[in-house]
This record gives sequence, C-alpha cells and structure tokens, in this order.
Amino acid sequence: MSDYPGGAAPATKSGRLSGRAIGGIVIAALVVIFIVINREQVSVSFVFFTTTMALWIALAIAAVGGLFAGFLIGRKRYKA
Repeated sequence: MSDYPGGAAPATKSGRLSGRAIGGIVIAALVVIFIVINREQVSVSFVFFTTTMALWIALAIAAVGGLFAGFLIGRKRYKA
C-alpha cells in the first residue's frame, strides 16, 4: 500500500520535476523533432535483409531499441 494518496509519490519533496526528468523530457523532444524532420525514403540494411522505408520509421525503431537497451543495462541486479 502506498503512503501517498492516489498511489504515486511526488517527483520531489517540493513537487517539482527533478533535473534528470527535465533532461529526459528535453532529449525526448529533440528526438521527436529530429524524427519528424527526416521523412524521406531510405534503404535500410540489417543483418540479412535490406528494405526501403521512411527514414523517420528507421529512426523511431533505433530510438526504441536504444531506450530498451538502456533500460536493460540500467536495471539493478539482484542475486538470487
């Protein structure tokens, strides 16, 4: 059970966003802007196949892959 009404703890004691959260929001906004600007068709090669797709899709796939990899690398490891 949570000690906070509504179930979630505030971002900081003062209720403001932390510097880490603000940095993450700024980086995410820059990635979205970069993806939106780059909309032309490109040839994408990956291991055993090559395909043509919009550059923004390839960039979005790379961004999601990087986010997932960062999540896996940043997880705390517990001994069983």
